[in-house]
Amino acid sequence: MAGAIREIVFGAEDGAVQNTALIGGMVGAGLTNRVIVIVGLINAIAGVLSMSMGTYLSSKAERDTHLATTDANVSPTRTFSPGRDAAVMAVAYAGGALVPITPFTMGFISPSQAIRVAMVATGLTLFALGVGKAIVSRQKLLRSGLEMLLLAAAAGIAGYALGVAAGAMFGVDV
Repeated sequence: MAGAIREIVFGAEDGAVQNTALIGGMVGAGLTNRVIVIVGLINAIAGVLSMSMGTYLSSKAERDTHLATTDANVSPTRTFSPGRDAAVMAVAYAGGALVPITPFTMGFISPSQAIRVAMVATGLTLFALGVGKAIVSRQKLLRSGLEMLLLAAAAGIAGYALGVAAGAMFGVDV
């Protein structure tokens, strides 16, 4: 776990925050649950592809640079595995991105109710992720959990505000 903590934290946080901000914007713009689920899933899949490819390429570049600039007799401080890093990133991103989508798949609640459930579920997920990160890195649990939660909340609020503004400017009617 410690060897993959960067990809786990980055992937899960980015998937959850990006999709929550996007979904908040769609709710703010007045879109339906069906549209929100479709766009949220497309965003999640695009994010998995983008983040895993980017992780693979950046991990490979880091490994290659390390090999080119380090004495052959010095053992590396980090084991480089671009394929593993990409796979961990993909799973973590997908897991994070699915959290805020799930409430919108329940056909019996309105978008305004679903966003409340999504915000709470995403907040709890991110707080737990921050605590998990703190356990692995031997940091303060509450501080790490709150840091992740508060930064994500700011992004979610910004996404919702942008959606309200876009809905008003463009008269979205779906």
